[in-house]
Amino acid sequence: MAEYGTSVETSASPDQVWRVWSDTKTWGEWNPNVTTMDLEGPFATGSTAVMNTHAGQHHKMRLLDVQPGRGFVLETNVVPGTTFYFHCRIEPAQGGKTKIGQTVEVKGPLGPILAPIMGPQVSKEFGTLLQNLARKAEQS
Repeated sequence: MAEYGTSVETSASPDQVWRVWSDTKTWGEWNPNVTTMDLEGPFATGSTAVMNTHAGQHHKMRLLDVQPGRGFVLETNVVPGTTFYFHCRIEPAQGGKTKIGQTVEVKGPLGPILAPIMGPQVSKEFGTLLQNLARKAEQS
């Protein structure tokens, strides 16, 4: 399955980025689509959350493969017959910078049909989201 997304580089350290990204209480401050991200439990594999959007939607999410300081995956089922996996990554980059990346992968029975349509649509604001995250991390 194809992943759709992008990455940005920041002068913030991987630890600074992780502190902001793993603090779901701040998501509404830098994610243009999110009003709140209500996490039930710690920021750890298996924890669940509800993402509330500016469009008035409420998406149930589950954290997978949480690797502190390196990344995590968010799983959600927003379209029947599909499962969306948001892969969020933090990596060292050249020149002492940090690379922040986010991609979306669409799986499930309708995944092969909807991925080429939904993937680009869902990921179109990842650049803005990641730039905002980078700025927030640089200020922390």
